[in-house]
Amino acid sequence: MNLLIDDWIPVEIAGIQQRISLQTLLCDDPDCSIKTFRDDMDLATLQLLVCLVQVVFMPDDKRSLKHRWQTPLTVSEYQDGIAGYLDWFDLLHPKTPFMQTASVMPEKGDKNWASLQKLFMGLPEKTSSSPTSSAFFDTPDEITVIPMGDAAIALFQQATNGFSLGGVGYSVGLKGSMPLTTLVVSESLRKSIWCNVLSREFLEPLGILDAPLQEPTWVTPPHSRFTEEQAHHIGLARGLFWQPAKVKLALCNGLVTGFYKEAGTCTVKGYWQHPHTPIDILRLQANDPKEKPYLSGQGNQPLWGQMLSYFYSAENIKTLDINRGGYSRALVVQQYQALWRGGGIKLAVGGYIKGGSTESLAGRKHELYSFSSGWDAKISEIDCLVKIGLNTQQKLDTAIRKFADLAETTFKDRRDNKPKQQTGKEGHFRKNLRNKAKQQYFDNSETIMHSILRNLVFDDLAEYQKRFSQLAEDVFEQVISPYEHEDKMLEPVLISRQYLGKKPNKLNKLSDGATP
Repeated sequence: MNLLIDDWIPVEIAGIQQRISLQTLLCDDPDCSIKTFRDDMDLATLQLLVCLVQVVFMPDDKRSLKHRWQTPLTVSEYQDGIAGYLDWFDLLHPKTPFMQTASVMPEKGDKNWASLQKLFMGLPEKTSSSPTSSAFFDTPDEITVIPMGDAAIALFQQATNGFSLGGVGYSVGLKGSMPLTTLVVSESLRKSIWCNVLSREFLEPLGILDAPLQEPTWVTPPHSRFTEEQAHHIGLARGLFWQPAKVKLALCNGLVTGFYKEAGTCTVKGYWQHPHTPIDILRLQANDPKEKPYLSGQGNQPLWGQMLSYFYSAENIKTLDINRGGYSRALVVQQYQALWRGGGIKLAVGGYIKGGSTESLAGRKHELYSFSSGWDAKISEIDCLVKIGLNTQQKLDTAIRKFADLAETTFKDRRDNKPKQQTGKEGHFRKNLRNKAKQQYFDNSETIMHSILRNLVFDDLAEYQKRFSQLAEDVFEQVISPYEHEDKMLEPVLISRQYLGKKPNKLNKLSDGATP
């Protein structure tokens, strides 16, 4: 199965799910959308398509790029373009199978065999007893076989945006563990791909095209895991398709049933500027080999909490103290802003959220943010909007803490008439209420944020504050509703409700980052 020739791309056309080839997509320009079984796999499919087109059909300059966006490739142009890359993207190639190591073979008794679901982030695994392996599904047999095209997507996603495939000796991807991905979305799938393909003219100053190692890892293997590979030696194709694991798919009757694995490959020293992920400038400047500079999702915030990181770079907004130091938007967003300045933009943002340990998974977040025309001149408005949303949640959190503390004191006094004992660890009652309120607030805030971003006007800040404040009040009432009808809880309810109902003195205090 070859990604450049065969029908493997899962799409929906006129309500019917089917698979099409990359040639059909780029040459025929069908009216279709990516259709997999999960939102993270949808984004992974788009990213894989972008990487394929970036490597095989990279345009020379912005003029060529705009032409490719406007006009589909001819069949002859497509066939000429893929001629030199067929061996790289064949999943069954005897020597260089796509994102696999041909030399990996089954050990006696299949000791190195891994269940198929280990390739899909958050699915329970037959070969793992870790509770973090069942973040999204309940049983270890949700997926037992998949087509090779889906296996290619899973391999790519695991290597590019996931964590290691198992314990000590298994390396994580080039961007570290669970980085965020940001990709521009256009009016069609074909045009979305070209919106995220960088021209040679744009890439040349970065030095990636001149790196000595251009072939992907399954063609020219990295050093052993006991030595380091230098980031500045890694070329474009090698970086976009970096595979830190040594794996080989297991097949039966043309379907993938699992995979075999060996201990991972080497670590990478230095920073490779991946074009699809924003950069945390402070981490980059710290140059800590244990801390990759790529932006990742925060478990205690919604994706919109880091909004400016996706659309702007710190050097463009020096007057704002954003993220306590700065960040740099992904290269694909930089190029898009330069080519289509002043127009609207849609950005798909997604990634996994780390759990309590280094390689555990707490969840996944994927959103599509849409800005109206002139978005690139609305930095201050977006900054204020994000701070209003976050600060309102902080005010809700304070109200919940007040309620919980007063309620626990009431319980304590009525039980033994003794003063409440102070402990260094937060009580279960207060912690559970706070977590519940935060989760409900952030889950419901996405709808509010999306509707505001579509028509962002600076004069509407008062209305934005009103909408987030109403959400906080609604969440507060839902969380404390089981307790408000108890006589002994009347005072805690009234005091905390009164605090939440206080209106901010000045909106500019919120926009400056002050907590209400």
